[in-house]
Amino acid sequence: MSSKTRKRKTSVARFSGWLWRLVFTAFACNHMAILLHLYLLPGSNAKINNQLKQSTAHMQKSKAWTDDVDQTGGVTLTELRVPTSVMAGVKSGVVLDCLYTLRPKSIGLVVAWYFNNSARPVYQWIPGQKPLSIGVFRHRANLDYRASDNNETMHRALHIINPTIELTGDYRCVVSTYHDEDFMIKRMIVYSPEKKFEVYQKRVNNDTLRVTCMASGVFPLPKLTLFNNSVTEKQSYALANSRYDVNRLKDGYYEVIISVLINEYDIEPQSSLDCELKIPDTPYVKRKTFVYFQDSNTASRTYSVVWCIAATYWIINFAVY
Repeated sequence: MSSKTRKRKTSVARFSGWLWRLVFTAFACNHMAILLHLYLLPGSNAKINNQLKQSTAHMQKSKAWTDDVDQTGGVTLTELRVPTSVMAGVKSGVVLDCLYTLRPKSIGLVVAWYFNNSARPVYQWIPGQKPLSIGVFRHRANLDYRASDNNETMHRALHIINPTIELTGDYRCVVSTYHDEDFMIKRMIVYSPEKKFEVYQKRVNNDTLRVTCMASGVFPLPKLTLFNNSVTEKQSYALANSRYDVNRLKDGYYEVIISVLINEYDIEPQSSLDCELKIPDTPYVKRKTFVYFQDSNTASRTYSVVWCIAATYWIINFAVY
C-alpha cells in the first residue's frame, strides 16, 4: 500500500470520528434541553400564576380605594334650576342655579357652566378664587352674584344680566372634584314680543274679502291663528284654508303673516275676527281683535236686491188680481 493511500484512509477515519462526535453531541444537547424544559416548566407556570395573582390583588386594592374615595370625596348634583323661558331684556336678569352636595374630604372643587356645544366653559368658579366669564358671557354674567354665604357653594349660580335672544339654548352645569364629577342639562328660551302686530282686510271682489294678520320683530318663531267669533252662535272657531308666510329678518327676529279668503255672505254683520299670537314653550299669548263692518257699497247692493225682490213681488200680485 502506497503512502498516499494510507494518508487518505487516515483522513477518512478522522473525519468519520469527528462526524459521529458531532451527531452524538447534538443528540445529547437536544435531550438535555427537553429535560431542562420539563424540569423548569412547573416553576415557570407557578411564577406566571403568582404574577397574575399579584396583579389581580393590586386591581382589587385599587377598586377598594376608589370605592372608599366615592364614599368620602365625591360630589352629587341634586337640582338644576334653569327657567324654561325668560323675556329678553328683563331688568332683573335671570339666575341659573346649580345645586349640589359634597361628601366629606372632597378636594379640588370646580363649578363650570357650558352653553350649547361649547368645548370651553362660559362661566367657571373655583372656591377661593373670583369667578370667570368667557366668550359671549364675558360682559353678560354678574361675577359678584352670590347664591349663598357658604364658601363651597357661594358662586355656583350663573346670573345673566341682560338676556337676549342669542342666549337661547342648552345650559349644562358640571360640578367636579379631583375624584368625581356630575352634570345636568336644561334648555332656556329667551323670547322677544312682537314689535308690530296688525289685522286688516282687503276686498278681492264683490263677494270676497282677504283678512290678513301680521306680526313682526318676534322671537322665536311664533304661531298665528285667525278666529271667527260668531255673534249668533256665541263661539269662536279657527278659520281654515289660511295661507302662512314666514320671513327671517337680518337681526334674527321673525316676521309671520297669515291670511285667509272669506266669502262676505259667510260673515255676520258686526262680527269680530281675532288673530292670536302665541310663542311656543313660553307663557306669551296675545290677541288682536278686528271688528267686521259691512261697507256702504255692500249694504247698498243688498238694499237694492231686497227692494227689487219686493217690487217684483207686488207687481206679480197686482197683475194677478
